[in-house]
Amino acid sequence: MTGRTKPTDEAGAQDDGPAWALLNAMPDLAVLVRNDTVHSINRAGTWLIGAGGAAEILGQRLDRFFDARTIHAALVAGSSGGKDPSWHRSRIKRVDGILADVEVRAVPLPGHSMLAVVARKLDVTAVLNDRKSTDAHATDGMNQLVASMAHELRTPLNAIIGTAEILTRQMFGEINTRYLGYAEDIAASGQHLLRIINDILDYAKVEAGEMTLRLESSSMADIVRASLRLVAGQADRAGVVLTDDLGGPMPTVKVDATKVKQILVNLLTNAIKFTPRGGRVIVRLAPGAAGFINVSVGDNGIGMTEAEAADAILPFRQPKRPPDGGYAGTGLGLPIAKALVALHGGTLKIASAPDKGTEVTVTLPANRAS
Repeated sequence: MTGRTKPTDEAGAQDDGPAWALLNAMPDLAVLVRNDTVHSINRAGTWLIGAGGAAEILGQRLDRFFDARTIHAALVAGSSGGKDPSWHRSRIKRVDGILADVEVRAVPLPGHSMLAVVARKLDVTAVLNDRKSTDAHATDGMNQLVASMAHELRTPLNAIIGTAEILTRQMFGEINTRYLGYAEDIAASGQHLLRIINDILDYAKVEAGEMTLRLESSSMADIVRASLRLVAGQADRAGVVLTDDLGGPMPTVKVDATKVKQILVNLLTNAIKFTPRGGRVIVRLAPGAAGFINVSVGDNGIGMTEAEAADAILPFRQPKRPPDGGYAGTGLGLPIAKALVALHGGTLKIASAPDKGTEVTVTLPANRAS
C-alpha cells in the first residue's frame, strides 16, 4: 500500500489487491477502515448502506454508519487470536437514515494499518420477535431503575448535603474548627456523589429514550458565558486559565439551553481536569456550514492518542487519569454530551494528541424544528 489514492473499480471501492478482490465478491458488506474513515467498500456494502455508489461512502467516518461500541467489542474479539471471531448483533445507519439490523465482525489488518469490518443482514422476523420480548423487559427494568435511584439515593443525599451546609454556615451557633472541617468534607463529598448519581440517571434516560428537549430561541454566546461562570471556581482551584473567543455577532439558535449548557459544562470540566496547573482552556464560537454553528472547547493539557479518544467517548471509560492524580470521574461526561448533541441533530468530534491538548467541537443546527 502506498500513501497515494489508487484508481477505483466499477463499484467505486479502492483497489487493495487480491485480498480486496475476494472481499469485493462477498455477498456481505465489507469495508476497510483507516484512521476511523472508510477507505474501501465492496459492492454488497454500497447496496446494504443504500448508496448510489461507493463514492458516497469513501472518506466518511465509520461511526456515521456503524455503532462505535459494537465495532470496539467486535475488534477486541477479532484481536483475541481466535480463528473464527464471533458475530456481534448491531444496527447500521443507511444513507437514507433507515436503521438496518446486522451482525458485525471486525479484525485488524496490521500489514496495512487498517481495520476490516464485515456485516451481514439479520433475519427481520427473528429480530422483531427477539426485540419485542427483550425491549419490553429492558424498558420496564430501566424505568424502575431510574425511578428507584432518583428516590432512594437523591432524596436522602440532599438531606445529608443540606444538613452539612447548615453546619458549615453555623446557622444555629458556632462550632469548633475541627468539626467545621468535617462538615465541609461531608458537604463536598455529598455534592460529588450527587453529581455522579445525576450523570448515571441522565445516561439511563438517554439510553431509555426518555430524554426530551425544550427548544427555544437562545443566544449561544450567552449560553457559553453562563457555562464558563459555572466552572470558574473549578478552574481557579486547578490553576487553569479560562478564556473565550466568541467571534462576531451570531444568530440566535433554537436549542434546549439547559441541555446545551450541560454539554459545555461537561466538556469544560473534562478540559480543566486534564489540564495541568498553569494551563489554558478556551471556548470558541464560530459559524459552521450553512444553517449550523460550531462551539469548541480546547485545552493545552495532557491530550490523548486516537485510540484513547475513541475509548473516552464510550460510557464508563476513562483512558487517562488527571495530571494531579485525582479522581478521574465516572466516564459519563463525554457520552452524555455526545448523546445530548445527537438529540439536537448535531455532531461531536474530538481532535487530540498526547502532550499537545484536546479540542472537542460541537456542531449544532441553528434552527432545528420543534
